[in-house]
Amino acid sequence: MKASRFLCRFLLCHRLLLFLFLFLFMLQAVSSAGANEQAEGPHLQIESVHGNLEIDRPSSIFVVLQNNASPSEEPDPLLLLGLHKANASGIVAELSSPDDRIKILSGPQMAGLLAAGENATVQFMAHAEGVPMGIYPLQLRLNYSRLSGVTASGEESLPYFVFSYETVSMDLPLQAKVVFGPKIEVKELKGEAAPGRESNLELILVNRGDEPALELQMQARPSPPFLMVENGNEQPDIAPQESAALSLTVFADENLTSGYYALPGRITYRDGQEEERRSQDLTLLVLVEEDSSSSSWLYLGGAGLALLLLAGGFLGLRRFMSGRRKIRIIRS
Repeated sequence: MKASRFLCRFLLCHRLLLFLFLFLFMLQAVSSAGANEQAEGPHLQIESVHGNLEIDRPSSIFVVLQNNASPSEEPDPLLLLGLHKANASGIVAELSSPDDRIKILSGPQMAGLLAAGENATVQFMAHAEGVPMGIYPLQLRLNYSRLSGVTASGEESLPYFVFSYETVSMDLPLQAKVVFGPKIEVKELKGEAAPGRESNLELILVNRGDEPALELQMQARPSPPFLMVENGNEQPDIAPQESAALSLTVFADENLTSGYYALPGRITYRDGQEEERRSQDLTLLVLVEEDSSSSSWLYLGGAGLALLLLAGGFLGLRRFMSGRRKIRIIRS
């Protein structure tokens, strides 16, 4: 009986000491919070901006946010609870443009929680219509919550704590570059197709824009009178104002006559800013030429055939007469 009472008293004293220690520990954190609130609060800034706006095409802008606050080197009791005065939580970023010709297509973006020294990236879609190439100002509004204070109350033996947060709103300026973007055109189609057999062609593409086109691929599709199409394996990068060659094999219908025929196709590439590939439809005009060496025999008329037989007979007669002369000379 005495042993059980002693054990109960010991556990009660141990619990009281634990609560008292935690209470004093939190009071120290609360007292230092007011003094260091300005220094230890979150400091959000734009670390970098990636992506350009292409004229007359929806484009992506990536904004990297950074919490530039310096974490306290001294042990902080709030860290034991997963809290810190330098954290910015519930970050919401919203992009706007003072120029009506630049439309921001994305709504507010969630960036979550940023602890001191951490980064987060938010993405926005925008459309620049009828805007000359150049650099244009944009504005990023950030709304977030920060820990503003900790209040301890209740009995010393069983205290409880109230954490107070405040909402902060701030505007950060940034700039976006409006560019023409990659513009791929067909410069030349080398080679001719022949009816009834495979023909090798070479397609020359040129980039008329001011941004590179990366990993470009050609995907021509079989369409009458082209019964089969085989695309090459090239994936060139085409810098602005540069060109590249792609190979192409086609099999044309054997009943075709000479002329130009349409071959539909599509090119895909990356623009260097986005991982997603963009596509562009195009139509190739392929010249089909009949083989003159075979057609000359095929289309010989009656007069031509007669002339051919007459020439053959004349050559045969000459050889025969030449042989007889040689025989007479030997007999004499």
